[in-house]
Amino acid sequence: MDKNTANNPLVSIIVPVYNTHKYIKKCAISLFEQTYDRIEYIFVNDKSTDCSYTNLLEAVSKNQHRICRIIDNEKNLGSSSSRNIGVTKAKGDFICFCDSDDWVEPTMIEEMVNKALAENADVVVTPFYTNTFYEEKKVLFSNDEDISDLNNIPISFHYFSLCNKLIRSKFLKDNTSIDGIDCWEDLSITSRIYALQVKVVLLNKPFYHYRKYEYHSLTSSSHERQLEDRLIYANYLTQWFEERKLTERYAQFLNHLKFMSKIKMLRTSPRQFKRWKNTFPESNKYIMTYQDIPLKYRILFYLADKLILK
Repeated sequence: MDKNTANNPLVSIIVPVYNTHKYIKKCAISLFEQTYDRIEYIFVNDKSTDCSYTNLLEAVSKNQHRICRIIDNEKNLGSSSSRNIGVTKAKGDFICFCDSDDWVEPTMIEEMVNKALAENADVVVTPFYTNTFYEEKKVLFSNDEDISDLNNIPISFHYFSLCNKLIRSKFLKDNTSIDGIDCWEDLSITSRIYALQVKVVLLNKPFYHYRKYEYHSLTSSSHERQLEDRLIYANYLTQWFEERKLTERYAQFLNHLKFMSKIKMLRTSPRQFKRWKNTFPESNKYIMTYQDIPLKYRILFYLADKLILK
C-alpha cells in the first residue's frame, strides 16, 4: 500500500454468483450501499442457469457510481474457481468475500477498514448473523479468545469462513484454493494465512447475514463428494505445513483437521468403519482432546477405534 492509499485503501469485494436469482439483488444492493467509498465490486457469474445474471445486471445498472466488474465464466467452475478468478482480478489492498444469497450491513467495510488501519492488522474478523425464515441470531466470539490460534480454535464455519473477514490482498493472492474443490476451501485458505503469523484482530460486532432459509437433503453422492474434498484438503494442507517446517508447531491443528476430514465416514450411511480407522490413524490418538466434538460422540469414536479391526 503506497502513501496515497495508506489511510484510504481500496477494498475489493468478490461475489461468486450461481443460481441465486431470488437473492442476488438484495445481496448486490447491500454491497452498493456501503458507507465506505473506495470499493471495487467483482461479481463472477459461474454460468448460472436461472435469471441470476439478469437480476444482477439490473441491480448494477442502478448503481453506476460504484466501480463494478462482472466476469462471466464460460462454463460452470464451482465456487473455489470463481473466487480464485476474482482474487486474480482484484486490485484492492484488502479483499472481502460475500456469497450471492447473503447480505451485509451498510457500515461493514468502513468499520472493518478503520479497525485494520487502527491496529495495522492483516486480517479483521467479525461475528455474523444467521438468518432463517423464523429468526435472526447473532453468532458472537468471546472477547478474550485468540481467534487466530490454529491449535485451539474449533474447525467450524464461525472461525474459518472467508465471508466474515477483511484480508490483506497479498495473502490471498499467495494462498488460493484448489480449483474445483469447493468443500473446505475457506478453511484451506484461512488456516494457511493464519499459519504465516499475520496480525489478526477481532471486531466483535456482526455485519454479515448468513442466509439459512432453504434446506436441501444431500444425496449419498453429495456426501461422498464432500468427504473426498475434505480428504484432498487434509492431504494438501499436511504437505503445505510440512514443506514450510510448520508441522511440529501446528501438530494439534493438523491432527484435528485430519480427524474432521474423515468424520463423515461414520456419520453417513453406509458407515465405512474400516476405512475410517485406517485413514489418518494417527489422528485417532487424540480423539478425547477434540473439544468441539460433543463428549458422547468422542466416547463413541474412541470405542470405535479400539474395537474395529483393521
